[in-house]
Amino acid sequence: MGLVRMVCMVLASFFGVRKRANHEADLANVNMVLLPFFAVALALMIGLLIVGAVHLIVDGTSSSQGF
Repeated sequence: MGLVRMVCMVLASFFGVRKRANHEADLANVNMVLLPFFAVALALMIGLLIVGAVHLIVDGTSSSQGF
């Protein structure tokens, strides 16, 4: 199974937008050893992206409040 396809499978499972037939087809071809590592890595990337976006927004507006 390709790297891109595994990443797409993990992202689709995070957001819950997956047809049952596609899900079952991917599970038949997935490498179960690598799957948890991809899931944890993508979860960390999404979390860091959200934290980074919040820091950019908060740092941009904090100087204009005058506190």
